[in-house]
This record gives sequence, C-alpha cells and structure tokens, in this order.
Amino acid sequence: MSYKIKLKNTKNDTAVLDEKGYKAVKADKKLSSINFLENLRAHSSGYAIFQRCITTKKGLVYETIYLHRWLAEKFVKKPKSSRKLFLRFKNGNVADCRIDNLEYVTMSELRRSNSTTTNKSGYRGVTKENKRYRANLYHKGVNYNLGFFKTAEEAAKAYNKKSRELFGETRSLNKIKSSGSKTKKKKK
Repeated sequence: MSYKIKLKNTKNDTAVLDEKGYKAVKADKKLSSINFLENLRAHSSGYAIFQRCITTKKGLVYETIYLHRWLAEKFVKKPKSSRKLFLRFKNGNVADCRIDNLEYVTMSELRRSNSTTTNKSGYRGVTKENKRYRANLYHKGVNYNLGFFKTAEEAAKAYNKKSRELFGETRSLNKIKSSGSKTKKKKK
C-alpha cells in the first residue's frame, strides 16, 4: 500500500511513502511531536522536507529534515565503500520516498543515472576539437578514447555503444537527433 502525502507549499505535489515508511514516521515520537507529515513541503529541488526555525540562546537555528534521508537512515543498508556515498531515487522521482526506491551509490553511479548533460556539444561524452568531435568515456579510472568523428551525432553513437557495453541500458545514454542537427538535449 502506498500513501500520498500532500506537500504544504504546492497545490498538486505529493510525496509517496510505502506502508513501512509511513508507519515508522507516524511511530517516531520526535516526528509526531512536530507534526512532521502534516508540515512537509516541497524543496526547490522537489524533495519532501520539513523545516522550522528554533530560537536558542545563540540565536535562530534552522532545522531541516529530508524525508528520503530520514527513511534511508532507518531502512536502507549502506554498502561498505572507500568512496563517499549518495542517495539515489531508482526511478528518478525525488518525491517517491518508498524504501524500495532508495539506494546508496557513488557519485559516478549517481551521474550515470542522470539523463541530462551540460556539455556544449549537447551530448554526454562528446567534445568538439577543431572541426571534429571526440567521444570518450571513463570507467573505474580508465579513459576509453573512442576516437574522432565528423559529427556530434556519430560521436554520441560511439559513446552510447561503449556505455551499453560497460553499464547496460542507463538513463545517461544520449538521445540522438538526426545527423547534422545541432539541437541539444532538453534538460529536465
């Protein structure tokens, strides 16, 4: 069973919780005392958060609780890693806080699940050098130089082929326009 929690500062946005997460939030004494679920709001990045300002002897202190982080700390196993880990929403929806949708990943894994790029060529792994386009990809500290191509689209196809070989189907694959088009991918 899923629970949709209305976010306070928007008309239509909701956070989604599974039954286990919902019951845990409701049972937590601190969260209950601050009416956590009733006071969730949408962060500018779309996350479901609780914020309040507390007056102390030292002045104002702001408390922010991210719903997904609170749930992950309680229920999501953090793998051992020598690298810093980040929380990822498996389906890409930052308001979907169901426990099965949360996982800890490295920054490279997090970027691999991102479907946008800010690259000037409009394609991930493609750079323009003089009048040609170079495609390259990094994996586990190894640079895979895929060569030079006449168009950005050809280079993006080479990047996609190598990316599929190394990582399988991911959201970071380039969406290629027809050859010769200079249209960049739309950012989400």
